[in-house]
Amino acid sequence: MGIEKGRPRRGITFYSYHNLMGRCMTLEDCFEEAYDTGATCFELLTSYIDNYPNPSSEWIDKYWGLCEKYNLRPSELGHWAENHLRRGPAMTDEEVVEELKTDFKLAHMLGFTSLRTKITCTNFMCDPEPGWQSYIEKALPWAEKYDVMMQNEVHLPTTLHTPHIRDEYLDFIKRTGTSHFGFNIDFGTFQFKQPEGFGPIVMSDYKDITKPEEIVDFLPYSRSCHTKFVNINENFEEETIPYREVIQLMIDNGWSGDLLSEYEGPIRFFAEESFENFGKAMEIIPDQVRRHQIMMKNILGY
Repeated sequence: MGIEKGRPRRGITFYSYHNLMGRCMTLEDCFEEAYDTGATCFELLTSYIDNYPNPSSEWIDKYWGLCEKYNLRPSELGHWAENHLRRGPAMTDEEVVEELKTDFKLAHMLGFTSLRTKITCTNFMCDPEPGWQSYIEKALPWAEKYDVMMQNEVHLPTTLHTPHIRDEYLDFIKRTGTSHFGFNIDFGTFQFKQPEGFGPIVMSDYKDITKPEEIVDFLPYSRSCHTKFVNINENFEEETIPYREVIQLMIDNGWSGDLLSEYEGPIRFFAEESFENFGKAMEIIPDQVRRHQIMMKNILGY
């Protein structure tokens, strides 16, 4: 008997609007934009939560009201598993776990089943600081209690065959047998050329990228992915990432998780430089997210 075809859901990470939030967009504006695109789910960052990590009951009621009003389901909460929140010695395992427990409880309260968990890195390739296995393993029972999956993000220049991804993280999952630690596979890891408009910003040499077929081994350990994009042209195509090939592999292998539009085009990097650039960002960012959702709808057929 073959694998049943998957049916991924279209969503948006509100991080796409990061440069606009608090300046010309409110949280409700993000919900409204997402609803207008036909998206069905969303990612929130902890920095978008008033009085994090202890939002008021009024804020929580308003949040759930927005979910209901715009018919959007919580997908992923972006947070960090840091062990250097202060100068001096690193935090103990117990201190890190307490921080994680707080986020797990909050995510559960807000309806999220997955977390984009950033583990403290040591370099540009996002190699995790030694010792991460200890505190993550100690946090697993709490992730299970609150039914959330910690997903480490894999994005450019990291690939699915980077040693700490395939050898450390994947081995950790297999050794522990956990279903509460996995991967947010950012589509930037499949990017095969430098986008236009980035100028001096060099994201990668593009000699070592993730091949689409590599995603298959990781799909059982992923509930949501960042469908990263830098520019959607007038034909509703992203010219630097093989979208159709990757998504077809996900569907053919029975994956039915959340595909979260994440815009990181050049205007995101330059919006803070001048009022003129910010004005452009106000127009370009929402338009690009809408175009991306149209592209996703064209690919998925819904």
